[in-house]
Amino acid sequence: MKITIQNIGIISEAAVEVNGITLIAGPNDSGKSTIGKIFYSLVRGLNPDEVVFISEKNETIRNYYQQILRILRDKKEIDVTHFQTSKINETWTIKVREVIEKFDPVQRARLKNYCNFLDLEFDMSFNSMISRQREVQKYFALEFEDEIKSLFDNRKITRIFIEDIEGTATIEYDDSIDYFKLNNNINTFYDNSFFIETPSLIDSSLQDSILFEERFSREKKTHLKFALANKASFIVSEDSTTLDINKIIEMISKIINGQLVVDDFQGVVYEKNGKEININNVALGIKGFGLIQLLLRNEQLNSRTLLIIDEPEIHLHPMWQVKYAEILVLISKNLEIPILLTSHSPYFIEALKAFSEKYKYSEKTKFYFTEKSNDGLSSKIVDVSSNISPILVSISEAHFNISDIENE
Repeated sequence: MKITIQNIGIISEAAVEVNGITLIAGPNDSGKSTIGKIFYSLVRGLNPDEVVFISEKNETIRNYYQQILRILRDKKEIDVTHFQTSKINETWTIKVREVIEKFDPVQRARLKNYCNFLDLEFDMSFNSMISRQREVQKYFALEFEDEIKSLFDNRKITRIFIEDIEGTATIEYDDSIDYFKLNNNINTFYDNSFFIETPSLIDSSLQDSILFEERFSREKKTHLKFALANKASFIVSEDSTTLDINKIIEMISKIINGQLVVDDFQGVVYEKNGKEININNVALGIKGFGLIQLLLRNEQLNSRTLLIIDEPEIHLHPMWQVKYAEILVLISKNLEIPILLTSHSPYFIEALKAFSEKYKYSEKTKFYFTEKSNDGLSSKIVDVSSNISPILVSISEAHFNISDIENE
């Protein structure tokens, strides 16, 4: 899957592909995490859940119905019982329109709008383009709130071009209606995504995610927590894949000397050398490895699930950063799991490159660098897979600064 971006947040232009492991490096406030949010919003928004669609559609219709009834009650000469029904459809809105002229201009306008909205809901099908467009909009609104457009020049067009084996599509932000417009009704090959921002979400509250929380959430943290606490709904792993999963789980167990356990009996604990340790007393570095361990054990990762990890090295000792990079390369190669990463760490980045070469996975490992403009108000993302020196030079500036201070 490849996306080409124009003018979103601080990013003026970018073309980023995920087909194995993709790493984005660069200075702070240059748009690295923005790329992850865009991929997450597109993958989940373009692959909606039909059960959720039906439920939300019915709830929306019910809400408009109740709003209309509240207005109808204001007119004493109208018998509102004639409009109370469990079958809300086009015939019902026609009936409402027949009495609209009895109301003052403000109420009349509201009734017309509510009827129009209801008609749109009646016509909307699960696989329609307007339904998919609305779903994408919900994810982008949740991730970016009101800062989707270029932050410092909102005159520029905000656009995303998607290239996928399922087809191509363009999403363009319409400033006049504060909404994204989709020009082609497509799914994407990646049909699910998990976004890991911090391992700190692994705490005792994970126990509440075992069957008690909603199966579906657009919010990436809640979506991830449910996956950490529950087995995947559809498990179709072949014996060879299960063997690879178990090998990687065992590798992680050896690194952290144990495993994380989430169930309704034990709660959330870290099992180390036969002893159970309260999860609140467990280091974030261990949780970082344990998080991957839990996703694998629950079979939540597969070739159609995009795993996004924002700066995985933050809580890891340099030696563990190297081991983490190896685990990710093995997961992506052996289990065919697509992974999108951001990083500031030379240890992690160089380890990722080294292990990609060692395990003959270089062709599916891509490196990108975020270049900030001279005024620092925008950035573009460039492919440096053939030569990652721009990344390493940028990171090494800190070392040179320290050397300059020591030599003063």
